[in-house]
Amino acid sequence: MAGGAMKENRYVFDNAVTAETGMRFSGLEATFDPATIGYLTGVGVTDGWACWEIGAGGGSIASWLAKQVGPTGSVLATDIDPRFIPASELAHLEVVRHDVTADAIPEARYHLIHARLVLSHLPQRGDVMVRLVQALRPGGWLVVEDFSGAFQRGTEPVGPAEARFRKVHAALGEFLARSNDDESDFASSLPHLLASLGLIDVGGEARVVFGRGGSAGARVMVAGLRQAGDRMIAAGLVDRPALDEAIAYLDTPSSVVSMPTMVSAWGRQAG
Repeated sequence: MAGGAMKENRYVFDNAVTAETGMRFSGLEATFDPATIGYLTGVGVTDGWACWEIGAGGGSIASWLAKQVGPTGSVLATDIDPRFIPASELAHLEVVRHDVTADAIPEARYHLIHARLVLSHLPQRGDVMVRLVQALRPGGWLVVEDFSGAFQRGTEPVGPAEARFRKVHAALGEFLARSNDDESDFASSLPHLLASLGLIDVGGEARVVFGRGGSAGARVMVAGLRQAGDRMIAAGLVDRPALDEAIAYLDTPSSVVSMPTMVSAWGRQAG
């Protein structure tokens, strides 16, 4: 997942594991940035906007936003571990270490707040979302994107190799849920949550990206299994042969794999 703001002893995908983290960030950017950029363009990001990119990860969306808002605007890129956000020559792009669950959040400041693959990792996400809505200026947009497992639960695997892979992938989902003390599918409720917080013009989409083994999306899944694998084995969710076979499946060009469903939702502060 992209670097998120979470208690460091709980975040499964620790950015300090540099080899897997770099693979994860590059894979996520290649797979999901085009759609994210489309959503942000759709809410009207333009010159002079003040934007906050939460859990900026590798910094690609923050850099794109900085180009859109220009020198009359501003972009704050935050992460609990911002080491992978490259330095920028743009004075209006600021990179800050920030824990959205604990650190100060200003009120009524931003035209746009965007968080991708962050909030689902936060046990305190309900309170965080309230504070993010308060941080929007009148007319400002909150855009939240996160993974849902709904599509995988509703389809049948094709062939025994995919069936075995899907069991390991499901075990990863179970491990993440246990790590977050949460069995719910937060992402599937995002549009409803934004509406319940008083935002207007709420909308959303759910997308599933398919790719061959070795694709950018497959690399994201490989990185996740490598980072969490030993802990999944220790938790009794999977054994080493099954884990190794799943990673090999993701690296096999003849395989076809699907990423978890990405739910993207947006809403606007009245005013």
